[in-house]
Amino acid sequence: MKKARRFSLLVTALVAVASSFALHAAAGAQKHANRLEATFTESTASVTNRIADLGTFQLINTGSGAADGFGAATVVVGITQDRAVTPCGPGSWTNAATRRIVLEEGVLLLRELSTACPTPTGPVITGTYEVDGLSSTGIFAGARGEGDLTVNVPTNTATLSGKLKLARKQ
Repeated sequence: MKKARRFSLLVTALVAVASSFALHAAAGAQKHANRLEATFTESTASVTNRIADLGTFQLINTGSGAADGFGAATVVVGITQDRAVTPCGPGSWTNAATRRIVLEEGVLLLRELSTACPTPTGPVITGTYEVDGLSSTGIFAGARGEGDLTVNVPTNTATLSGKLKLARKQ
């Protein structure tokens, strides 16, 4: 009888421990499955200046940083600036960009629309992004989401914050 009771208690304890590990793993997987929080330091790799005749300025930026829950990342951003418009006064412009974030678990592609406004310390870019799940790969294939971005041009720092819904369970 004592052996049966001990065995029963041991089985119950093992089930409790296993359940705890399973719940912890599920909570960790959901942490990054619903949010995108990332910061990058970027530098300019290429410039095409057509402001004089077309009013546009194109950049390719590269950099590195991290995405919370996904780890270290590299980034390539293709940006077209429309300098013929000044949405927030002289010295401002609009941006359309494609951001490719390369992570260990796949490539996440974002489409961005933003506005650059002058500040006393230099331009600050604010806007939105939308996840391009069709162009993303790995665990990001088929993902959906949207969010906000801020780029502090004087410090070369880009910050992303928003929703990220992965298409398949991890």
